[in-house]
Amino acid sequence: MHQIPIPAGMETAFFVLGKQVLPELPELLECAFPGKTFCLIADENTWRAAGHQAAGHLEKAGIPMIRPVIFPAEPGLHPDYAISQQMAADFNDTVIPVAVGSGVLNDLVKCAAGMAGIPYACVATAASVDGYTAYGGAMSVDGKKITVPCPAPYALLADTDVLAAAPPAMLASGYADLMAKIPGGADWLLAAELGIDPVNEPIWNMVQQDLRTWLADPTDLNHIFTGLAATGFAMQLYRDSRPASGAEHLLSHVWEMEGLAVDGQSVSHGFKVGIGSVAVVQLMDFLIRTPVETARRMAQPLPTRTEREDQIRNLLKKGCYGSGIPETAMAKFQDGDAALARQQAIFDKWPVLQQKLRRQLFPEDEMISLLRRAGAPVEYTAIGLDREQYLHGIRTAQLIRRRYTILDLLYESGLLEPAIQTLR
Repeated sequence: MHQIPIPAGMETAFFVLGKQVLPELPELLECAFPGKTFCLIADENTWRAAGHQAAGHLEKAGIPMIRPVIFPAEPGLHPDYAISQQMAADFNDTVIPVAVGSGVLNDLVKCAAGMAGIPYACVATAASVDGYTAYGGAMSVDGKKITVPCPAPYALLADTDVLAAAPPAMLASGYADLMAKIPGGADWLLAAELGIDPVNEPIWNMVQQDLRTWLADPTDLNHIFTGLAATGFAMQLYRDSRPASGAEHLLSHVWEMEGLAVDGQSVSHGFKVGIGSVAVVQLMDFLIRTPVETARRMAQPLPTRTEREDQIRNLLKKGCYGSGIPETAMAKFQDGDAALARQQAIFDKWPVLQQKLRRQLFPEDEMISLLRRAGAPVEYTAIGLDREQYLHGIRTAQLIRRRYTILDLLYESGLLEPAIQTLR
């Protein structure tokens, strides 16, 4: 088999990547799950892309299967936790589910397998997301987008011929998701410098060491999928998505909860994240370009607890964000002496923060050029946002997670609104 070496300590034990490797699926499943029966789970699109071929290879090899589960192509699947619950109720420890698909379908099966306490395998159909090898699934639970803890696939197969045949927008989406590791990494550096979330160097290196090589050519399918898989492995080890995401993903989550769509079609995760990356890099550029003395003069008064509660209620008045966000936002809110101390710490570290951001980030025009070459949108209007919703999403994204990002740093320094006003 065309096995790719996997770092030690992974839940994923088998990773097959290469050209025309789909015929190796029977051998992979026999090695990974000896004596088991298998159930292929796909939608109509992914069944045409790889499912029917996979079934043919398994049947020819005499691998036991039960009737596949094939979801309709329309309407498209959503990462609804209830769907995973329904699937999990039908799983048992004698049948191994095999997800044939990409982001949403893989997360649904991953989550269901986790609920049932059984391993699963995945046949990738597009280089569209970093979640294939990740611990946890991005799911909608009671209207709120969260990462549900569940093990990564025990075995993963990615045939580059299958990946190449996917719609071009899916590769563009995957590339944009990989690009997001640049500002996401910058967020981690900011949090570490302020003593909030130290960088784990081995896990950092799994993503960041070769990231610019993986991003150099937006058409290099092998590099892009390798980078996405490496990011997933980093999340497996870290047991959190910090190595893969920062403020740009929080923006994506807000827009998803708001039902962002173009011509009735949901905007892909990668495209939302790509637009989020452009916004975040512009906010970070505000920090880089603003001398600390100017920043101190521009800083707005920090709110009281009552004022902050009022701000949060106003930002969430659309009512589509699920429960728990006000509590999350207030749990990280600081006022009084604590708020002033944090603000002072930020300004004391300002020159060091500027230096770290300069080293980590692509220049904005270079990042935009690469995203355009990949076929990913770079203007917020291209994903159905108007100016009001775009800016509202940035303010709201600061509320929804405890993870410290540039949004928190600017908010705590009194500079979030001045920075937002510089966005293009």
